[in-house]
Amino acid sequence: MPAYLAHPEHSHLLLADVEGFGSRSDREQLDTREGLYGELRAAFTDELWGSCAHEDRGDAVLVVMRHAWLAHALFTDVLPRLEHGLGQRRRTDPLLRLRLSVHAGPVHTDDHGFAGNAVNLVFRLNEGRVLRQALGEARSDTALLVSDTVHETGVRAGLPGVDPTRFHSVPVSVKETQGRAWLHVAGDPECARRVAEEAQPRAADGAEPRGVSMRAGGDIRLDGSVISGGDTTVTMTPPPRWGGGRR
Repeated sequence: MPAYLAHPEHSHLLLADVEGFGSRSDREQLDTREGLYGELRAAFTDELWGSCAHEDRGDAVLVVMRHAWLAHALFTDVLPRLEHGLGQRRRTDPLLRLRLSVHAGPVHTDDHGFAGNAVNLVFRLNEGRVLRQALGEARSDTALLVSDTVHETGVRAGLPGVDPTRFHSVPVSVKETQGRAWLHVAGDPECARRVAEEAQPRAADGAEPRGVSMRAGGDIRLDGSVISGGDTTVTMTPPPRWGGGRR
């Protein structure tokens, strides 16, 4: 068995993706990439940045953190510095607004880079409609979506400066991924709350009713668990099944 299959490393993953990158000219894209790496380095600091692995994705950067202390620093120091740095950019600089997603799990390394279901999921979180909508409506420059795993082990761990009430549960449905994640907009908490509420599944108008419905041509009599009456029809529709994740 190849070594990269036998020895995956548990890592935290941060994906930073630039909003509107594809609509820019080649020159603008190059300038934007320089700005992206500059802001990430400044937010991580040289020491933390050097302790991480990085993979370039054109309009995005995947940061792989193999040490637990890096994951703590991500929430307590790095992400707040990143939001502040983006807000301080000069008007002459390329506009940088970032979709951020975070997950943790086993990560394989081969000759081509990083792979595994954990890597797949951090990209799925970033591609979803909820995160795109949140950044599009936010007054600030970042929107963050963390997996249920990271929320349980990191956000709710009582880290300094991290308020779990500012993270809002949202359903995730991207390609084959179904589950739950947690939305946070550092500079616009009201936006995060509103987008999360709108994302919750609701019965569409005209949708098939769920639960129990009854029709009767005459009086209905209830006796314990027995329902009787003229031309009585009872219809039971099972609730929908959740495709994955915990509720």
